[in-house]
Amino acid sequence: MNVIDIIGIGQSKKDLTQNHLDIINRCDVIIAGKRHLALFDLTGIEKIPIKSSIKSIVNIIKAKMNTNKIVVLASGDPLFYGIGSTLIHYFDKQQINIHSNISSVSAAFAAIKEPWHDAKIISLHGKQNQPFIFATLARENKVAFLTDPNKNPQYIAAQLLRNNLLEFEFCVLENIGEKKKERVTWFENPELIKKQNFSQPNIVILKKGKEEKINFQTHIGMNDSEFKHSKGLITKSEIRSVTLSKLKLIKRDHLLWDIGSGSGSLGIEAALQIPEGYVYAMEKNQERIVDIAYNIKKFNCPNIKVLNTEFPEGIDDKIKEIPDRIFIGGGGRQLEQIIKFCCEKLAPSGIIVINTVVVQNFQSALKVLKELEFDPKAVHIQIARSKAMPFGDRFEALNPVWIISGSKPGHANN
Repeated sequence: MNVIDIIGIGQSKKDLTQNHLDIINRCDVIIAGKRHLALFDLTGIEKIPIKSSIKSIVNIIKAKMNTNKIVVLASGDPLFYGIGSTLIHYFDKQQINIHSNISSVSAAFAAIKEPWHDAKIISLHGKQNQPFIFATLARENKVAFLTDPNKNPQYIAAQLLRNNLLEFEFCVLENIGEKKKERVTWFENPELIKKQNFSQPNIVILKKGKEEKINFQTHIGMNDSEFKHSKGLITKSEIRSVTLSKLKLIKRDHLLWDIGSGSGSLGIEAALQIPEGYVYAMEKNQERIVDIAYNIKKFNCPNIKVLNTEFPEGIDDKIKEIPDRIFIGGGGRQLEQIIKFCCEKLAPSGIIVINTVVVQNFQSALKVLKELEFDPKAVHIQIARSKAMPFGDRFEALNPVWIISGSKPGHANN
């Protein structure tokens, strides 16, 4: 049985080494896309074009490999979103030789003279099982997109605008490797992309300026001073940590309602845990909305949507998605009605967490969750923080807080 040679063609035929060319000249069958087959004028060698069905190519290789030397040509590097990545799932590794070459992304970064070891690489090419969540780019500084005719530069620009991701310089690189056709164009604003036409193939690179790089030193229970807040209206650091543990944000795409958001501190720390999900921060006080907006910008959390509303007024019209998690940090005299409304909206097996400092609200929350068979659990937390004195330290107590949590009956995979 012959070994299959999968050769990366780089950006053009000139990227092939003499060793690559010798392997191609000695083969019996060459398999490649039509554009690559046209590069070789070889006599006595069977040429098989790669079409839409990879399974048919696999069957051809299996039928011919016993008696033929087979070469498969790949664009760029075979294992960088290439056919090599697919074929290794159909053949034993001992049956394959991989010949690496320059990938399209490495060539693109070379063209703009930028290092790319710190870049996030995203393929939009072909069918994807899950659509890419553009909000996750908020905490990235350098991104490269492999595009296709539908998910093209215009599509990427539209998604950036939709998610308010305006800090990136936008670069489109067309026909990289083909010197006569190669074109590199920078845009300061994704709005400028809409009326442009770009040839295929192309790559998009997004890059933030040095002054806009994100500080990644974020964690659960950040100091209260990290957040802008008014009159101490913030879920304190220690309480925030315990509350988030009760919410059990185990999936990156959870949807959370943060009711009575205050400064937005809990919603922001939650948003950092669910970069592919969303947080709806609901706050009735307009002054606190200003604080939430400031903190969202500071921590770069575009996956938070702020609603200035007296919950649950108008929520059915404003939010169509079913929440996986609900946190209630405010509710006042209407807490019982708010809990009932939330429990009805929550996804099966979803989790609700209620924080309160009022004894009567603690009793109401526990009663409602028991009635609805949420199997509630409660903890009572008293925090005392050390404070320096002239000749030592003392502890200063914060208001005690009840944290009540429960899970909705059901079998959804949350």
